[in-house]
Amino acid sequence: MDEKRKNKIKNDKLPGKDDLIVDLAKDQLEEKMQASAMDINLFCKDGYVHMYGMVDVLAEKKMAESVVKSIDGVRKIENKITVAMDSNITDKHMEKEVLNRLMNGQRSEDLVGVSVKVEDGVANLIGNTKTLMDAHTAMSVASEVRGIKDVVNNIEVSDDVAYDDATLNSRVTQALSTTALNYPDIIHTVVHGRVTLNGFVNSRHEMEMAKEIAMGVEGVRKVVNRLKVRRENEDKEEI
Repeated sequence: MDEKRKNKIKNDKLPGKDDLIVDLAKDQLEEKMQASAMDINLFCKDGYVHMYGMVDVLAEKKMAESVVKSIDGVRKIENKITVAMDSNITDKHMEKEVLNRLMNGQRSEDLVGVSVKVEDGVANLIGNTKTLMDAHTAMSVASEVRGIKDVVNNIEVSDDVAYDDATLNSRVTQALSTTALNYPDIIHTVVHGRVTLNGFVNSRHEMEMAKEIAMGVEGVRKVVNRLKVRRENEDKEEI
C-alpha cells in the first residue's frame, strides 16, 4: 500500500470537528453540572448543536445551553431539553415558592419590587427593579423553582432617577474601568437607555462579564452585546 493511501486511511479515522464539539460538550456538562447532566443528550452537525433529554429545573436547561454555547466552533444551539413536571406541584405552589425565594434570597433587598404570577408552569415576573441586572437575577431565581418550565420577564427598570444617554455612557465607562477588563478596547454607545457593546475582549468569559457590568448600571434598559473574542485568544481557548 502506498504512503498516500496509508495517510488517507489514517485521516479518515480522525474525529471531525462536530465529533470534537460533542466530546468536549459532554465533558464540560459532566464537569460543571455533574449528576444534573446525566439525562442530557446532544448531537452536532456543521456546528449546529441539538440538545435533548430531561432536567429537574429550568435553571439546569439554561445552564446546559450556556455551557455548550461557550465551546469554540458552536454556531447555533437548538435546546429541546424538557423540564421534568410533577403533577403534585400546582401553579399556586410554584408561585408561593418563587415569591419566597425572591423575598428571602441573598439579593432580596434588590428584588422587593418584583412579584410573580404562574400559569401552566410559566412564571410571569412583574413589578420593577433598580437595574436591568436585578431583573435578570429575578429571572434566575424563578428558573430554579421545580415545576417552572419558562419565565417571562415583564419587569420594568425603575426610572426614579432619569439619566440622559451621555450620563449613562459615562457611567458605563466608569463601571468598566474599575474591572480587570481591558476597557479601552471596548466601545459602547447609548441610545434611549439601550447600551450597545462593540470591540474586542480576550475570552468569552470577558464578553459575559462586560455585559453583566453594563446591565448593573442604574438607568440602563437593555444591553446589546456585539463584542468579539480576539482571534489569537480564540485559538488558545480551542487548544
